[in-house]
Amino acid sequence: MSLRILSAADVAEALPMAACIEGMKEAFAQLSAQEVDMPLRSRVSLPRVGGVAIFMPAYMKGSDDLAIKVVSWFPGNPAQGLPAIHAAVLVLDAGTGQPVALMEGGSLTAIRTGAGAGAATDLLAREDATEVAIIGSGVQARTQLEAVCTVRPVSAVRVYSPNLANAEAFASEMAGRGPIPDIITVTDSAGAAVR
Repeated sequence: MSLRILSAADVAEALPMAACIEGMKEAFAQLSAQEVDMPLRSRVSLPRVGGVAIFMPAYMKGSDDLAIKVVSWFPGNPAQGLPAIHAAVLVLDAGTGQPVALMEGGSLTAIRTGAGAGAATDLLAREDATEVAIIGSGVQARTQLEAVCTVRPVSAVRVYSPNLANAEAFASEMAGRGPIPDIITVTDSAGAAVR
């Protein structure tokens, strides 16, 4: 058995946003057509440490692969210098059940979430939309901004986050990155961001 292991950096390199957006459009179409087997997530609680593990399997009918995402949340981890949330995705060959890849799941989730916003923007937003407001400045805000700027000619970005320092760091990091405009305006309220 040959199991490919992909780090967060490997996942980001393997999934360019434009291709991921197209993949999400296909996934949403198949989900709408009931061509996806995606049972409700199951969870295991670990009361001793207050942790939770969540298991999310899925299979798109006709695909060569199926996958299960595992997310764990252990709120005591930061006190030990560890992230509170960990995630991994195991991919299996749909013909044999053999594991073929194990991927870091946090980066995959962020890219997929951003690509979902990009797919929705591409299908629903005006073609000439040039402004975007981002509420929040976390990991998913980064990929959502990248995705929207991938599918629309964005020239103005406004961001609001309850933590001003985080919003400023977000603006500094994301300005001019890929399809994102060189200037991102930090606002002092969500209302100011969406005006």
